[in-house]
Amino acid sequence: MKRDDGSLLMEAVVCLPVLLVLILGCMQIAHIWFARQIVQYAAYSASRALLVIPDEEQERALKPGGSAFKAASYVCAWIALSQPRGSREVEVPGWGAVPGSGGMEEKLELNLEHPAGKWDPMVTVKFDFPLVMPVAGHLIGWGVNPWADKREWRKQHADATGDKHSGETMQYPYIRFEESVSLVKPYILLPFKADGE
Repeated sequence: MKRDDGSLLMEAVVCLPVLLVLILGCMQIAHIWFARQIVQYAAYSASRALLVIPDEEQERALKPGGSAFKAASYVCAWIALSQPRGSREVEVPGWGAVPGSGGMEEKLELNLEHPAGKWDPMVTVKFDFPLVMPVAGHLIGWGVNPWADKREWRKQHADATGDKHSGETMQYPYIRFEESVSLVKPYILLPFKADGE
């Protein structure tokens, strides 16, 4: 028997898990970057939906069931990836139900500001995105200290989050994206009345 018998197997046992975690980490970072782009587009979609809504109805449009909320949820439905038990999936017109997209009311939040007056409403979209890659997602969530105050990162079962996503079918650490878009409104919408009113 040679002295180097089994050395290749030992190298594979030591290096393969590290290499696998590195590959999954690269995939998770790419997934995070992709999701950030999606949330940016969701903010644009919500802001665009507000352009045709009178000023006094804009706040209602940002709540669940409103047109701006629906526009953002149609975009974010593709990256939701997990949902609370018993919740309904988002129905995207022309596509149907998006698997794993339920519970958008807990994951998606829209806010409205007017930084320079009523002509440029700014919509801010906050979205809780699950880190789904095995091992790498948990390492990323753990490595950025999810329990620190005023951090965007969230981890499942952390006290600081209030266990917000504990009822979901799959348990993941979460990251919160926050994107804002402002589209200038170059006109005034007058209250609409149907004929005969």
